[in-house]
Parts: sequence; structure tokens; C-alpha cells
Amino acid sequence: MSRYIDTLPTPAHVEPKKLIVLSAPRTGTHGLYNALKLLGYKPYHMVEVLGAGPKAGRIMREGLEGEIGQRKPYTRKEFDKWFADYDIIIEMPFFMLRSMLKAYPDAKFLLVQRSPEKWAKSYENTIGKVGIQSNRFPFAILKYFDGFLYELNMFSRHIDNLCTKGAGMTDDGRKALTEHYKEYIATVKRLVPPEQLKVITLEDGLGWEEICPYLGCPGSPEGNDESHDVNDDHRGRHHSGWRVLSKGRRSVAYAKLA
Repeated sequence: MSRYIDTLPTPAHVEPKKLIVLSAPRTGTHGLYNALKLLGYKPYHMVEVLGAGPKAGRIMREGLEGEIGQRKPYTRKEFDKWFADYDIIIEMPFFMLRSMLKAYPDAKFLLVQRSPEKWAKSYENTIGKVGIQSNRFPFAILKYFDGFLYELNMFSRHIDNLCTKGAGMTDDGRKALTEHYKEYIATVKRLVPPEQLKVITLEDGLGWEEICPYLGCPGSPEGNDESHDVNDDHRGRHHSGWRVLSKGRRSVAYAKLA
């Protein structure tokens, strides 16, 4: 089965990966993405896919299909093409964990975990609702006339089937969401050597003081007199994010939870 990524040239330069974030969506990943950009890093997150269009959507969808056994899985060669211009990878590892770990055995990893029950509820209220709407009129028709909608719809169906164990947004599916998340967290901790993995519990706080020492960077952005609310919900409703309050050389960051 052909893959779009195989048609792309080998990049002349690939940014070394400074961090691979294994956190699931709905665990402050969008806030982390924005915080890392403030620090000068070049992170890849679902936002990059949404901004790039159908080709990026196809690369992501085919990578997931490789992970679930529907086509040849991605290796370091494919990831180098995909993430050549980025030095941190966020969210994509949740969708293709084993392929990522095999491709980057010596990487530095970060896992932000949260209450499985809260994660399942957050998933249902966001990603789950998007999946339901994408299979209803008019999106169920429009996807056949819009390449990007088609890719996102296919990807959403795969993710829902994976996370709900095929039950969808039913009572059984909601229970499966919680179990899937528990299993995912356990798998990460089993497969990644502890000396390569930093684990943070979102409810305990997620800020510069947790991230910067692990990355070896000097600290939070300085000299910024503005406030930044970093939103973790792409539709604009605040869920979890970073807030940077800077005045002179004093900065504070903290995570807000749903």
C-alpha cells in the first residue's frame, strides 16, 4: 500500500530531537507547545498539522495506520522526513508510541499524566464530540470534497476506535477510554527506561520549574511585561494551559485544570 511520505525527498538537515513528549492530548499539551515556543524551541504539535493542510493530515493518518497494523509502520527514516525542522515532538507519540520509541531509543522523554477519569471526560467533551460531528451532516458529505476534512475524519475514526476499543461514545466506550488511558500510561512507564523519562502529574502543577531543569534551559522567558494565557482547547474554551506573569526578571508559570 502506497504512502505519501515515501514520495518526499530525504531532508538535507534534520534537527536533533531535544525532547519527545509522550503525553496524551488533553493533558496540557497545547499549553506546553506554546511554552516551549516561548523558550525558543521548535515543537511539533497537532497545531502544525491543522495549519499545514491535507498533506500533513495524510502523513499523520498513515503513520497511525502503520501503528495499528493497517500498513507499514513508520521508522526513523519517515520521522526524519516528517519532523526534520522540529526539535521537540508533542502529541504524535501518543498515536504511534512503539514506532516512536523504536526510532528514538536514546531520546529524552516527558510524560505528563492526569487522573484517568478526568482525562476520559475531557476526551469525550472535545475529541469525542469532534469525531461524532465529523460523521454527521454536513461533514459526512463534505469530507468527500475536501481532502483535509477527509484526512481528519479518517484519523478521528481510527483514534476513537483505538481509545474506546471500538465501542465509540457509548457507556462501554466511556469505560474503555479510562482503561485505555491507564494502559497507555503503564505501557510508557514499562517501555521507557526511568533515567530517560520525566513523569509529571498535571494536578500537581506544570510550569517552568518542572520543565526547564529537565531540558537544561536557563528558565522562563524574561523581560516580558505582558500576560499570556495559553489555551489547550483549539476551539477557544479554556481547559489547561500555562500563564506567564512577567515583571522585570520575575516570572511565574502554573497550569490550570478543567
